[in-house]
Amino acid sequence: MSARKKRISLYDQVKETLNEIQGSTVPSYQGLHAFWLDPEVFLNASLYGQRLIAPDEKKAGHNGPHNTKTSGSSCCGGSSQASEDAATDSNPVTDPAVAAVEQPPTEIFIGDCWPSGGSGGGGGTPGDKRSAASGIIIGLKGQYPFDGSIFPPLLWDTDNKATTQQIELIAGWIDAGCPLTIEEEDNGSAKAVSLVKVRNQKLALAHGDSLHKASDKKTNQDTRKSKGINIRKEISSLTPAELDTYREALSCMYRYNDFWQDERSYDFWARIHTNSCQHGWEQFAPWHRMYLYFFEQKLQDYDANITLPYWSWSEYADQNKTSFKNTKPDLGVLPEAVGCFLTPKGLGQLQNAKGPDGKSLFTAKQISNLESIQKKGTIYNSGLRFLKAAGIPYEIINTNGDAAWSDRVRTVYNVLREENALWFPNRWPGAMGGPTSYPTKKDIQNLLSLETWSDFGGGPSYDHHFGSLEKVHNGMHNFSGGTNANYPANNNKWVGIYEKLGLTADPQSKENPPFGWMTDNRVTAFDPLFWSHHSNVDRIWAKWQELHNGQPEEMNGVLAPWSMTVQDSMSIKKLGYKYVRHYVHHDVSSDYGLVKFNSEKIKVSDSTLQNHEKLEIKLHRVRRGNLPNASIRVFLNAPDANIDTPTEGNDHFVEEISLFHGSCYGGPGHCNLPLDKTRNFDLRNLHHHEPRNYVINATATAQKLLNNGAKDMTVQLVVVGIDGKPIDNALYIDGVSLNFID
Repeated sequence: MSARKKRISLYDQVKETLNEIQGSTVPSYQGLHAFWLDPEVFLNASLYGQRLIAPDEKKAGHNGPHNTKTSGSSCCGGSSQASEDAATDSNPVTDPAVAAVEQPPTEIFIGDCWPSGGSGGGGGTPGDKRSAASGIIIGLKGQYPFDGSIFPPLLWDTDNKATTQQIELIAGWIDAGCPLTIEEEDNGSAKAVSLVKVRNQKLALAHGDSLHKASDKKTNQDTRKSKGINIRKEISSLTPAELDTYREALSCMYRYNDFWQDERSYDFWARIHTNSCQHGWEQFAPWHRMYLYFFEQKLQDYDANITLPYWSWSEYADQNKTSFKNTKPDLGVLPEAVGCFLTPKGLGQLQNAKGPDGKSLFTAKQISNLESIQKKGTIYNSGLRFLKAAGIPYEIINTNGDAAWSDRVRTVYNVLREENALWFPNRWPGAMGGPTSYPTKKDIQNLLSLETWSDFGGGPSYDHHFGSLEKVHNGMHNFSGGTNANYPANNNKWVGIYEKLGLTADPQSKENPPFGWMTDNRVTAFDPLFWSHHSNVDRIWAKWQELHNGQPEEMNGVLAPWSMTVQDSMSIKKLGYKYVRHYVHHDVSSDYGLVKFNSEKIKVSDSTLQNHEKLEIKLHRVRRGNLPNASIRVFLNAPDANIDTPTEGNDHFVEEISLFHGSCYGGPGHCNLPLDKTRNFDLRNLHHHEPRNYVINATATAQKLLNNGAKDMTVQLVVVGIDGKPIDNALYIDGVSLNFID
């Protein structure tokens, strides 16, 4: 058997590392000489007033010598602090033992589901790790005062420079609590070995030796973390967590509908459209943009990660060909997210539902059908289709002269609404008694090609008329609501049913209207599909704005009931959002200079790959080191790319970005990262050293690869020094994302 490799303590590795850097010539260091060889000296000494290892600020009274006999503690006194640092580190790790864990939401009493009340106290933020304040790390990195301005970088009298890996080994030992023996490493609560493991993982990522995983957080968690604007995604691209949160917020709002003046009430917002909507002139698009904006702000009071998803109608045109080119109603296809379905919980409610006589509301056959629907996970585009599949007749009764659902229908509909807050009972998508118009991709392209605002968006108050955008919008309202096949004017059979029930057909019936509520601008916003429909209207306008300079003529017009004007609505970026069909984010640790970024295969639906028109690669919060400059070479599907990979004639090459910066001529800290803006009235421009973003258009490269049969995407960044050689301290970034844009 081969001999087992002897384990070397972290402290012995630190000594070997510093010996290697120093070489044979050891300067005096103010009489400290090879200070790292004597732990008593190393742990307590200062060099020209700079403490070589910073004291533990969180452990009171740590001023004495190292006590090697104290079980579970360490020289730096704070073995637990290392694990705290690991737990609060915002950079990505793959070790679950040290990964950051988000706090679960506070349980709220069911009668009051909305978060309320501001935070009452303060609370500090975690400071820098001890290694960052330690003179040995500052000196090895060549930071002030060991940057040549007062003292030269450490170590002295040698041409050897510490590598990033060597510095991180020493920093990891300090942050682990400075254990001197293997026993201290194993017994201390600092989990020193785990900390070093995490650091090594991050280094492997920074050098492209490991693959960056896509973030599994909600999209707008990632964008806020990187100080970006919110993203509205196509509704089919929402993650399950994003879709659940959106539904939960709407469900919560429904609970307040009895309180007419409560802004947490969904109906409060729906009535704004009833009373104030603007149609048929140039305020149509601006007014609805602000309507969506303010409703979205209310949703974000519930959960800051929510944005309104858009419904890209034209993507569903092929599926809907047979549904709008005929005379049969209720055949239309909508996004699955807004359909009706059963979960085990909903099935249980229906299985246990009793009528006034105490007997089951549903027959054994109907229960069996419901069980089959739940097991298959089938999603239906209307409640009427669900009832048909379950073998439950659609029944109307006379309640005080009004048409109302029977107990069976009402029970099913209540459960379906509870299951999916995006589903709405008065919705029968499809043709409306005759062939119905439906926008195709070509129709949208023609719409975007219109040159003037008057043609696209409508006319001013003194020459008001519908714009082409609103005309398309009108047709989709009608298609979405559709025709109720169980209304007397639409079905002769129901003329007789109404006569037997003693009912008069009422076009304003709440529960059995002639058409879906999306067809009526007085009640359309009560159907939650409204928001995704209008988000798509807003997206098309935003896209038109990118292509054309036209704008409404009355820019100072007030968009009641808000005090905002048309001018305030002109930039979605200023309103804090943008439209991206699918968003994939990768966290990158900015603790280390990036040498190479290499992503795992990015999971994107076939629909996204086929329907996106633009692919952007975004580098988030790029920070440059000191001299020298460098370049970033961007590749797709080139996992082996390096500084020798050719760029010319390479179908995988996207773009090369040159960085431009220089040394800092100010005092100490002049070129440090700026403090975050926390004052409401701080109107100064961006700080000269504020981290910036790079946006790279990778559409052409991606299309070449897809045309050649690629089914997945990966991203590579290769950092090249100004001299054409590898460099590991020129570039620091917080993240890399891919934006697939319709």
